[in-house]
Amino acid sequence: MRLFIAEKPSLARAIADGLGNGRKDNGCIRCGDDTVTWCFGHLLEPCYPEDYKPEYASWRREHLPIIPQAWRSKAKPKAAAQLKIIGKLLKEAKSVVNAGDPDREGQLLVDEVLEHFSYKGPVSRIWLASLDERSVQKALDSITDNAKHAPLRDAARARSQADWLIGMNATRAMTIMGRETGRGGEVLSLGRVQTPTLALVVARDREIASFVSSDYFVLRASLTPSTGGEFAAMFVPGETQAGLDGSRRLTDAVVANALAASAKGADGVITESVRENKSKAAPLPHCLSSLQKEASAKCAMTAKQVLDTAQSLYEKKLTTYPRTDCRYLPEEQFDAAGGILAAIATVPGMEHMAGKADSKLKSSVWNTKKITAHHAIIPTGETPGSLTSTERALYSLIVSAYCLQFYPVMRYEAQKITLSIGDTRWEARGRLILEAGWTVIASDNDDSGAQDSEQDQALPPVEKGDSVHCRDVQTLKKKTSPPSRFTEGTLIEAMANVHRFVADAAAKSVLKENEGIGTEATRAGVIETLKQRQYLIADKKAIVSTQLGQDIIDLTPAALKDPVTTASWESRLEAIAQGKATLAGFMAEQTKILPDLLAPILGSGSQPANSCPDCGAAVYRRKGKKPGTWFWGCSAFPACKTTMPDENGQPGKARQAPALSKHSCKTCGKPLIERQSAKGAFFGCSAFPACKQTYQVAGNGEPDFGGKK
Repeated sequence: MRLFIAEKPSLARAIADGLGNGRKDNGCIRCGDDTVTWCFGHLLEPCYPEDYKPEYASWRREHLPIIPQAWRSKAKPKAAAQLKIIGKLLKEAKSVVNAGDPDREGQLLVDEVLEHFSYKGPVSRIWLASLDERSVQKALDSITDNAKHAPLRDAARARSQADWLIGMNATRAMTIMGRETGRGGEVLSLGRVQTPTLALVVARDREIASFVSSDYFVLRASLTPSTGGEFAAMFVPGETQAGLDGSRRLTDAVVANALAASAKGADGVITESVRENKSKAAPLPHCLSSLQKEASAKCAMTAKQVLDTAQSLYEKKLTTYPRTDCRYLPEEQFDAAGGILAAIATVPGMEHMAGKADSKLKSSVWNTKKITAHHAIIPTGETPGSLTSTERALYSLIVSAYCLQFYPVMRYEAQKITLSIGDTRWEARGRLILEAGWTVIASDNDDSGAQDSEQDQALPPVEKGDSVHCRDVQTLKKKTSPPSRFTEGTLIEAMANVHRFVADAAAKSVLKENEGIGTEATRAGVIETLKQRQYLIADKKAIVSTQLGQDIIDLTPAALKDPVTTASWESRLEAIAQGKATLAGFMAEQTKILPDLLAPILGSGSQPANSCPDCGAAVYRRKGKKPGTWFWGCSAFPACKTTMPDENGQPGKARQAPALSKHSCKTCGKPLIERQSAKGAFFGCSAFPACKQTYQVAGNGEPDFGGKK
């Protein structure tokens, strides 16, 4: 029996349909001599520190760093039943086909199950980029040896183990430091990708908070050339122009008004006139990050919603594999375009776009050399049935981007006129649309390189040396504006293009080549984790950092929040995936540098923010018994039981331990303590609440043992 192990049930059903004659059984589908079973994502998870040593259940600085000598995993609680079924099927199997998703994680997901059961039989690999019938049949005819994909498995395992080392150790170190320095008892988590991502948002939010708007002026001249016509030109400051700020904006109103007055009504001369025919191709089909950005802007969808919805469309066989970083298509698939467009043309609302597309038009998107592990996300040609509103919206974006590839390029004439009026320089830009091409059905929007209104003007034909008259000059007062807050879409884009936020030229080049921090498959999950931990929150479409998130970044060593560090790890992981580096070498390096990464965190805990007045240990804020109440307690408890009231988030004066009297409780023998109540003084047992005996105060100030309270 040949056993297919799929990553998820939907993938298993697609394979079973391709094999034919499927018969459902317990946790599997029997197809003649073939059987298809499935996982539910990862059935195994890495063991926790306390699984290696019970004492690690207590978070203590002397335990750090925690480095497993031999990595172990365990079954997820909800996966035990299906894992047991797979184990039984493996005993029947003569061979196995790894049917994980076509990426690193998909490779590891099935391979680790085989390792868990110590399976030694032959293993093959099926690579399914799409679940439509045609693609499944093609994949079934192209099954390869699983061994050649071992580098992908090792890259996924390297990511998992590195994340464990950094996440587990840095989180424990940060939490211990927080407790020692009075920052509360909550878990303060750090992560290899999440912390640099959080740092991007914190830096942007602080830039916005510290931004001070200032006025500046733009001069817009209305001009009539001697050859006829009219156009607008903008003032361009010279090198020695007065009244400019550091960004060469005109900020002096007196200077601006003087320039406008001197130019108004004056004559000038054309110094340059350039006209150049250009073309612009349609935006490429989507990769996951570009889809997340567009869906965030147009549909207000979160990054995770886009990933989950794209996965749903993939499992419904309507679109291809979603976790791709590529926006190109293999030339071998060009012949299928006609059938896909014809199918799309039958979908209500998409008839016009697909119906007028030219399936014979082959654009530069068809380039096999630019294909990475997966090609761009495109429709499969399957007709959609019942879709949710979210699925329909995302499907429409994917279909639109695909259909645009079968429309001609937009052709236009780029125009530029430079002129001088006196000793001032002015410039006009414009464009004349010659052939609308793909823009007939899609706006030339921001994503595709839109022109502003000044550049959209069509300039009159002029030559160098022609005279021009300045009819009027407008002095437009404007204000500098802060950078925009991140949305989930633009944060995904920032993670993928993090080189834009790095000053070092060499690091910028490496980051650009290795496509940022995180991967197409993990970035949405990273953002969700940051939101779950209350480091980031959604504010309408924007995503902003909380005070807790900002505090975490302030406490984190530079190496752990620097995207250069994270991106260098991503580069190493990709090298492992390509067989150019090894898992063992990578992990040896991570283990070696781990103590140096933790040292700044653990070292910062040597000076407590607030100290116990009795023993000098750190005190930290704790929740009181009543909701909404707090108090401060000594970290040396139970050796020191000093507590202090909470006063606006800071420890108040320590509560003094009551003095023990020379008298003893007649019930238990413990010393008595003189106390006060609303009814006056009384003596109570120091063993309270174990002993609740109390005594009235006699006339001589002593306890009245004959008259218990």
